[in-house]
Amino acid sequence: MSEGNFTPQAAILWSPIPMEARKRILANVFCGKCLDSVQIKDFTGEEKHGDIYLEGSCAKCGGKVARVVESSERDSSRN
Repeated sequence: MSEGNFTPQAAILWSPIPMEARKRILANVFCGKCLDSVQIKDFTGEEKHGDIYLEGSCAKCGGKVARVVESSERDSSRN
C-alpha cells in the first residue's frame, strides 16, 4: 500500500496512526461515481484546520476522491 505524499505538517499528524488504522482509513473513502466506499490510491495529504485532508483517485474507477481524517478519528485509532 502506497503511503502517499504528505506535506510536512500532515506527515506529523499521520505518523502516530497505527498501520492497521491507516489501512482502514485508506480503504474507507466514498466515491461519488461508484457510489460506494473504495480504496484511495495515488493520494496526497495536507493539514487543514488540524485535520488531515487526503485527496487522490478511486481504485475502482479512477475518479477523484477525498477523505478528511479528523483529529478525533486519529485519537480513537490508538485504542
